[in-house]
Amino acid sequence: MVNATSVPLAERVIFAHTVEGLFIKALKPRWTPRLLERLRVEGGLDLKKKLDPAIPFGAWQKCLLIAAEELHPELPWEKGLDELGACLTWGYFDTVLGSALAGVLRLIGPNRALKRFDRSLRSGNNYAESRLTELAPNHFVIWTNEAGSSRHNLAGVVRQGVEIAGARNVRVAITAFDDASTTFDITWDL
Repeated sequence: MVNATSVPLAERVIFAHTVEGLFIKALKPRWTPRLLERLRVEGGLDLKKKLDPAIPFGAWQKCLLIAAEELHPELPWEKGLDELGACLTWGYFDTVLGSALAGVLRLIGPNRALKRFDRSLRSGNNYAESRLTELAPNHFVIWTNEAGSSRHNLAGVVRQGVEIAGARNVRVAITAFDDASTTFDITWDL
């Protein structure tokens, strides 16, 4: 297996089941002709055809921004991406691979779910890497090599995943980022 740190940005891909989870399982009821056209023309993602096994990271980021603009025009783009992250979580859990993970999260609770975060994250792409620091039973910091605008999408994924695992009033804040990584601060009510 390739070490995630060795995957250059140009070779990073998002696996088809992740794309399916968001764009087909979660968002299909909200498809509009304009959204489908923009995804196809601007993002290179034709949802009316069979999905490729993976899409390039840059195309994924572009498709996320298009979906945020089209489906959440009333929100700042960062918040729109966060909302799509929550949708991605529910849609991913509706895929074959994701349904098993959803059941596990509900059984193990938020603390143990976050301790499995790296493994869960790696199931969606070929590059994911993360480090978790527990500050308290309801307070964690996650560093990940997620870059670009998709970091806001990942914030929504984390928030929704921790809620599904049983946490209440989950708060996820991006506390640091650069061109190659993002740090998230995650808290919830006990």
